Amino acid sequence: MYIFLILLAGFSGIGGACFELHKAKVSRQVIGFSVMLNLSMGIYFAVMCGYLSSGFRAVKCDSTGGALGMILACFVMGRIVPLAKKDIYRSYFLLMPLVYGIGKLACAYKGCCGGLSIHGDRFPIQMVEAISFIVLFLISVYLVEKDSFKPGVLVMVCTVLKFLLDFLRDTHVEQIISFNQGACLVTFALLLCIFAIDRKALF
Repeated sequence: MYIFLILLAGFSGIGGACFELHKAKVSRQVIGFSVMLNLSMGIYFAVMCGYLSSGFRAVKCDSTGGALGMILACFVMGRIVPLAKKDIYRSYFLLMPLVYGIGKLACAYKGCCGGLSIHGDRFPIQMVEAISFIVLFLISVYLVEKDSFKPGVLVMVCTVLKFLLDFLRDTHVEQIISFNQGACLVTFALLLCIFAIDRKALF
C-alpha cells in the first residue's frame, strides 16, 4: 500500500499538471520538457535534502526538498518558455498540495514521521497533514473554477502550513526549529525572490 500511495502521489501530480497544461493549449514539447525537468529536479532535491536531514548518514527522500526542486524547475521553465510561464506555475503549483497530501497518507500507513507524544499517545500528524493539504487542494480547485486561483498565494500558504504543522512532530523533542522548518524558511525566502521576478505570472 505504501508504494502504491507514493506512486499515486507522483502520477496524480504529473498527470494532473499535464492535463492542466494541455487544457491551456501548451505544446506537447513544452509539456514533455517540463515533466522531465520537474521530475529530475524534484527527485534530486528530495534526495539531497533527505541526505542532509540524516546528517549525511542515510540516503532518503524529503518532501520539502522535493517541493523546492519543483518550484525551481517551474522557475527555470519560465526562463526557457516565457510565453508558457503563467500556465506552468499554475498547473504544477495547483497539484502540489494533492501530491503532498497523498504522500502523507503513505506515511500514515507506514507509520513513519511520528507526532509528538501526548499523554503516552502519538499525535496523528501524518493524517492531520494529509487532510489539511488535500482540503487545501480542493479549495484551490474551487478557486480555479471561479477564476480566482493565485498560484503564488497557494504555494506560500503551503509553506507556512507545513512550517506550523511541523511543530506537532516528534522532531521538536530536543530542538526548537527542525530541519524541515529550516527548509521551509529557505523555500519561503526563495519564493520571495521568485515573486519579485515573476509577480505577474503568480498573482
